[in-house]
Amino acid sequence: MPSSIPRATFVVNAHAAGGRTGKRWAACEPKMREAFPTGEIQFTQGVGDGARIAREAVLRGQELIVAVGGDGTLFEVINGMLGGRVSGMVDHSGPAAPVLGIWPAGSGADFARGQGVPNDADAICELITTGTPRTVDVGRVQCVSAAGEAMEKYFLNAADFGIGAKVVERLQKRSRLLSGKSSYLWQTLRTLVTFKNPKVTMEIDGEAVGPKTILTVVVANSRYFGGGMCIAPAAKIDDGLLNLVQVGDLGRIEAMRRLQETFGGERIDHPNVHYSTCKIIRAESPSRVPIEADGELIGFLPASFEIIPHSLKILLP
Repeated sequence: MPSSIPRATFVVNAHAAGGRTGKRWAACEPKMREAFPTGEIQFTQGVGDGARIAREAVLRGQELIVAVGGDGTLFEVINGMLGGRVSGMVDHSGPAAPVLGIWPAGSGADFARGQGVPNDADAICELITTGTPRTVDVGRVQCVSAAGEAMEKYFLNAADFGIGAKVVERLQKRSRLLSGKSSYLWQTLRTLVTFKNPKVTMEIDGEAVGPKTILTVVVANSRYFGGGMCIAPAAKIDDGLLNLVQVGDLGRIEAMRRLQETFGGERIDHPNVHYSTCKIIRAESPSRVPIEADGELIGFLPASFEIIPHSLKILLP
C-alpha cells in the first residue's frame, strides 16, 4: 500500500454468519478506526447492497475497498468493483485501480481459508494496513437467469453447476446457525435424497465432452468451497487457469463419502471424478441445472465459465 493512508471503504455485512459478523465487527471496529481515521464504513441491508456500495466507492476514487463478511459479501464486492468491464474500457489491475481487502467473518470464508488470510483482528489489521497488493485472476460466468435473461457475473473463489448449486439454494433459505462445514454437509445430505443427477454436454477449451451424467462440476479459481472442502487442491489464483473438477454419476452414499474426503485436502480417488485445468468451459443441459458462484445462486445452464487473468489487485499474505 502507499505510504500515505489510502481512502478506504469498509463494506460490512453485519448479518453474515447468522449475525455473528456484526458482533465481531463491533469489537474490532476501533482497530480499523485507528488505522484508517478517515475511512468510511457502510453496512449492507440486503441482497445487492455490497455490489452497489463497492461500485459507488470505485466511482468516487476510493483506493481500498474491504469486504467484511463471508464469501457472499466478497462476491458482491468484486462484482461491484469490476462492474462488468474487466475486458473492456477499464484496466482493473492498473496503477489507479482500487485494491481489495478481505476481513473474513462469514460462515464459510472459503476464499480466505484457501489464501491463508488471518482470522485474528490484529493480524487482519496488519495485513490491510501494511500488505503489498497482489494481482490475481478472476472467473467470469455468462449464463441465464430464472427468467431466461442473459447475465454476467464474476467469481474469485469457485463456481459450480449441479448439486452444489442446489445445496446453496437450500442454504440461502435458512439461517446459518451452524458452522459453514456443518451447514453444507447437512444440506448436502438432505439434497441428495431428492436430487437427480443431470445430463450435460460440455466444451472444454474447444473440445466437446459428453453428453454425460454428473453429480456436479466445479470450476475453481481457488482451493476451497462448501465450508471447507478442499475441492481443487492444485488451484492457484494467479496462473491464468481454471481448475475443473467433474464429479460424475455417483450414488447418494458414495457421493457423501467421497465429498467428505476433500476435508482432508486430498483429491477424490474415484474413476468417476476427473481433475483438469482449462481457460474456458461451456455447458448446457436439457434439464434446468442451477449455477452457484462463491456461495451465491446466480442462474442456470446454458453457461460459459472463463478465466480473466490478472484482473484484480488484492491484499493477501
